[in-house]
Amino acid sequence: MPIQKRLLCALYLALSFFSLPAAAAEALLKPLPSVDTAKLAPADAAAVKAARAEFDTAHGKLVGPPLAQVYANVAAAYARAGLKEAAATAFYDASQIDPDDGRWMYLRGVIARDLKQNAEARSNFEAALKLDEVYLPIRYRLSDTLVDLGNIDDARKVLERTTREHPDQAVAFAMLGQISLRQKRYTDAIENLQRALKLEPQATQLYKTLAEAYTGVGNAPAAKEAEAKAGDVPPRLADPLVLGLYGSGAPAQQLSGTPLQQAEQLAGSGKIAAARAKLAEYQRDHADDIDALAFQARLEASLGDQLIAQAAADQALTLKPDSATALFARGLVYEYAGDDNQAYAYYQRAVRADVKLATARFLLGNAEMRRGRYSQAAEQYRQLTLLQPGDAQALAHLVAAEVAAGQCGRALADTSAAQKSNPKDGELMQIFVRLASTCPAAKQEERDMALDYAQALYKQRPDADDSSALALALAAHSKYTEAQQYQAEAIFDAVRSGDKQAAESYKVTQASFVAKQVPDRPWPAGHAYYSPPLLTPVKAPAAAAPAKK
Repeated sequence: MPIQKRLLCALYLALSFFSLPAAAAEALLKPLPSVDTAKLAPADAAAVKAARAEFDTAHGKLVGPPLAQVYANVAAAYARAGLKEAAATAFYDASQIDPDDGRWMYLRGVIARDLKQNAEARSNFEAALKLDEVYLPIRYRLSDTLVDLGNIDDARKVLERTTREHPDQAVAFAMLGQISLRQKRYTDAIENLQRALKLEPQATQLYKTLAEAYTGVGNAPAAKEAEAKAGDVPPRLADPLVLGLYGSGAPAQQLSGTPLQQAEQLAGSGKIAAARAKLAEYQRDHADDIDALAFQARLEASLGDQLIAQAAADQALTLKPDSATALFARGLVYEYAGDDNQAYAYYQRAVRADVKLATARFLLGNAEMRRGRYSQAAEQYRQLTLLQPGDAQALAHLVAAEVAAGQCGRALADTSAAQKSNPKDGELMQIFVRLASTCPAAKQEERDMALDYAQALYKQRPDADDSSALALALAAHSKYTEAQQYQAEAIFDAVRSGDKQAAESYKVTQASFVAKQVPDRPWPAGHAYYSPPLLTPVKAPAAAAPAKK
């Protein structure tokens, strides 16, 4: 690590133990720019003047979220008029005034992308995602930004999580397919593009990419057939916040499939009120539809409306007690309500009813981990890796469970097998690095290979996870001083991004390096892989208010 960055890490860590007094918060705001409207189109000039007048009137009277909204209104007016730098300043101030509202961080990222400030955009999107995991466009734009920054594996990780948690979103599979094609993982590309087209057949633009993937595997007839179907309709990226930002002239969201599928699409794009309305319309004539009731239960539970969620799940089970979908929904409702034991029981029943229900496998594995039943958890995660081959996160959970069960040697074998199928997957490499560096059963050549991998990964994408993985590999070779330097960098990056939990976790590992000891597991004992938290409801994102005229 360069000496300047080491010094910066040390300085930042020293300062981070002190917090700014509350009175200093106002000083964090940037002066709202005064812009020249003379060169703007008349309509844009009028909108900017009106928004600025509203701001000047309200600024001294409002505080907190209402004041943040006023800043956002004037930011939207600036953005529509093409005044992106001024919009960036106004959204920055909105995010400082109301730091718990993910909309402002997200829109800061959108503006940063427009200004080609990808590093800034990545930071903003990551912060927005921590505040709001419901609004899927955050993930899509984050993955796009990561690709532009050259962090292909990180982009893949974001999209794989999205497809796992929201398997009804065609655009996520489409983006994952495009990344796979770029990585020359042609089989993965074909699979993901086919899934996208199954969910959204009208997205004919994807056939061109599918043709390239078929060409990559040498299937010329299939490539020719796909090329013949290629058109110019892209998969939908429903983003009401950006539509609201740039005004009503933007195209409305296009929906496809059954009314129930449309409700799911609306919910996936953050239009909760519209999703509820569409679902209610469908249920008027399909009151006994098990899938609709299960979706309603999952949606309302994720938003914290336990009464409706419980009623929908119970009705689904009354109609069909052996339905895996209904059983899983009931378990999910219990987990969001904080009842781990009941959730555990229903996840078990759901998996027995449908052995291929991947999300139920995942949450059942998490429940087993919370109970200290590591071998049983490993079995659920193992089945998940079979259902979702190439999913690095599924493998990471499997490895954590096997290590916790005292089976790190078996974890090494599983990781090596996964790498044979995806030898260039950076996330799989990092798992191997962590495991080979900490597992007593690892051979010296495996530790040497881990160090080579870690150095290559760090060179390609020096983020906190790869810094800490390299530190582990160095410690495994008794290079504790260097290990401390890279671990300090990981701590610095975590503190800078506001991830206090990760920073504390990295500090625990740093203490081991100071004591000239190698940790006995790939991730610190407090990592969520070992004690997965219960799911908690999130508030539904509100629609962005357009600037008042």
